[in-house]
Amino acid sequence: MRKAIMFGTMLVAVVLAGSVSAGSAKAAAVVVNDAGCVTNFFGTTCTVIKTTTNATTTPSGNVSYVTNGTVERRTEFSFGGSYTSNTTIHVHTLAKQGEIRTSSEHYEELTDYVSATWFTSCVSGFDIHWTNGEAQFIRSELSCETP
Repeated sequence: MRKAIMFGTMLVAVVLAGSVSAGSAKAAAVVVNDAGCVTNFFGTTCTVIKTTTNATTTPSGNVSYVTNGTVERRTEFSFGGSYTSNTTIHVHTLAKQGEIRTSSEHYEELTDYVSATWFTSCVSGFDIHWTNGEAQFIRSELSCETP
């Protein structure tokens, strides 16, 4: 979960930097559509990232940032077996005068671990809302099953 919170924080920082430089009431959407594979001794990992971020400035000077997206990752191990991860993210941040006032994050990850003799499927995720620098956990989930 720490990894997801760090990812969300980095995502918000990138969005803030990009949108502030745009300087318009409605900046164009920032779309990320990236895919690639990396191979090493342990196997091959392929990742597909698709996100869209929109920023809108209200007449009162508030800036609303919304990011939606998915990250898909699959690792085929050289010794057999695989790991698959499908993640969905939704981040909504409200800032005024360059300072984040509130932020809400939704993170959901489905993972499958497969080997010749073993299979496990897990669901993890959280919903969290930040106000005045304080985190308010709304939902946290982690469950696995081995059919």
